[in-house]
Amino acid sequence: MKKIRIYLKKLYAFLHKMPGWIWLIPILILAINVRLTYLTKADIWHDEGYTAAIIQQPIREIITITTTDVHPPLYYVIMHVWQSIFGNSVASLRGFSVTCGVLTIALLFLLLQKLFSKRIAVFGSFLAALGPFLIRYSDEARMYALAALLAVAMTYAFVVAVEHKNKKFWWALYGILVALGLYTQYFLALMLPAHFAYIWLKLGRNRTAIKNIFKDKNVWLAAGTCFLLFLPWLPVMISQTSRVSDGFWIPEVTKFTIPTTLSMFLTYDDRIVRYFGLLLPPIIIAISLILAKKHPKYQAAIWILTIWLLLPMIIVYILSQGRPVYLDRYFTYSAPASYGLIAVFIGLIFSNKKWWPIGISIVLVLFIGHYMWHIGGKNIVESSWNNTNTAMNHINENVQSSDAII
Repeated sequence: MKKIRIYLKKLYAFLHKMPGWIWLIPILILAINVRLTYLTKADIWHDEGYTAAIIQQPIREIITITTTDVHPPLYYVIMHVWQSIFGNSVASLRGFSVTCGVLTIALLFLLLQKLFSKRIAVFGSFLAALGPFLIRYSDEARMYALAALLAVAMTYAFVVAVEHKNKKFWWALYGILVALGLYTQYFLALMLPAHFAYIWLKLGRNRTAIKNIFKDKNVWLAAGTCFLLFLPWLPVMISQTSRVSDGFWIPEVTKFTIPTTLSMFLTYDDRIVRYFGLLLPPIIIAISLILAKKHPKYQAAIWILTIWLLLPMIIVYILSQGRPVYLDRYFTYSAPASYGLIAVFIGLIFSNKKWWPIGISIVLVLFIGHYMWHIGGKNIVESSWNNTNTAMNHINENVQSSDAII
């Protein structure tokens, strides 16, 4: 037994010294593999069909058409360029989202390593690679994977900017990324409170800290950059918002809406809600409170992830009491925070450097990853099947020149 402990200690020391990129490479290979597994299994559905149609138009026309929609134009403009290079097959249309999904995992690794440690970064990126929600929307020709990528990118840029206060580049980059996020999905604006909480906690979490934030020229540089870049589209966004408030098809929210979204992140169904019910969000907050108190140096980092995960859902849930605007997929950009937070919980609870807590944490992460892949993968396939291809093939095989379209 003593020899085993010595061997495990040496193994841990060896693995601990390995640079982060060596860990990241197999995780990214895994992420690519699982996303390609499902890439063409699901038929093209209505929203993807809309994407395929609109990106065939010239860029000027795409922007004009988008003004009558409820989404901003950046994703469609990028896809117009993408399909001109790679074609418009199903694999090609969804390939851009796959690319965004894999880059999201790489940036999440860098973010978690910056906020916590290499071990937590490995855990979090591994879980994100197998997370069924990110897999599902990395295989869809819509803007949600791009939104997730920009959410992680803007958070990473912000954390680095706060760390290097005098480097204006990172603050300007942060402002640019926030603007790009707003041009992709308006709900990304709901991440800003998480960023504010992070810098507030870093500066001392008092009134003086708030004053210092608003006096900081770098903060105004980021805000001004974002405002100037988004200003041309601001009137359109206001018009689109009023259009949604006039009438929309989204179902009403219930008391289980937010817990169900959190469950979807893990299993792509509501089975976690069956275990924990309405307690799921309070459990997450309680664990964050305990760990933030136990590990004060990670307090700001824990809360940026927790607020990023929960607050956007809570805000949209409240707004949906009047006119429903809440859909699970609108929070794809919060999914990286959920996988990162699970890694943080495991990594900090089993933070003792002895071999056995490290071993337990590794086993837990592997178990959760396998569970998400086994359950979530099955649910992805079942929920994505809509028989569109079957119907179109039948029509193409049996259509007659005299047939009328009704």
